Amino acid sequence: MGRIIVPMSATPIDGRQLADKTQQQLAVRTAALRDRGFEPRLDAVLVESGDNSAVVYAENQATTCERLGIGYTLHRLPTGSPLEAIAGCLKSLEDDPLCHAIMVHLPIPAGISAYQVQKRIPPEKDVEGVNPANIGNVVYGRSLWAPCTALAALRLIESTGVGLRGANAVVVGASNHVGKPIAVLLMRGEATVVSCNKFSRNLSALTREADILVAAAGVPGLITGDMVKPGAVVVDVGVNRVTDSEGNRKTVGDVAFDEVNKVAGFLSPVPGGVGPMTVTVLLTNVVEAAENAADAEIQT
Repeated sequence: MGRIIVPMSATPIDGRQLADKTQQQLAVRTAALRDRGFEPRLDAVLVESGDNSAVVYAENQATTCERLGIGYTLHRLPTGSPLEAIAGCLKSLEDDPLCHAIMVHLPIPAGISAYQVQKRIPPEKDVEGVNPANIGNVVYGRSLWAPCTALAALRLIESTGVGLRGANAVVVGASNHVGKPIAVLLMRGEATVVSCNKFSRNLSALTREADILVAAAGVPGLITGDMVKPGAVVVDVGVNRVTDSEGNRKTVGDVAFDEVNKVAGFLSPVPGGVGPMTVTVLLTNVVEAAENAADAEIQT
């Protein structure tokens, strides 16, 4: 019998590389739209909150859109804006024939639930896939747009070449916009899916059976090396800000990377995994919405 060679580390699932490749294709599509006299455009709504990270994200988004030939308009509302003001802004965008892609930056003002705002985004312009109608229709495969983070995780899994059909998939975390949609998307790929939440018993026994493991619980280092099946595909959706032993702030995922890296077959890093693809999925939806609008304009 030959000697069994165990890989020293998992193959990285490079979200930045996959995002760059996809964005190159998007630039070609946006150029084609402009040649037809149609400008793809993303309208984003931001309620001032004192959270500078949201502003920085919006600025980075604008830069990426400009690079890809996508128009970007940021609608800034004052701190503490009531639901009526946010709803009014969304209604004006809904009625604007030149607007075909809408997103709302988080956080939402205190006292207003995200649900109250997101349900007011017209489904056909909801490029983040957060309107409850779009989320619900993921089950039927009829959603115009699936939640971007969930779809980004699926794209990373698909990039490994590992088939979904018949695979045991475990999703740790059951949030409405991430964990649950990921589970449904995996089901639609005909995987056998277990969805875990904070009440799940004997979590490690469940995760050790997973050919595909998605960590989306928002708990730093929750998934350790002894919880992972050797050779599994592991996608880390967690984004957690922590302070290290030297007092430095850093971003980590839900996976104990160094441990799991020695066991998994494929592993996405944090940062550099799901994050870049989430932004790219959003912009892909923007371009697709613009293409749909352009085609509809020709037909009328």
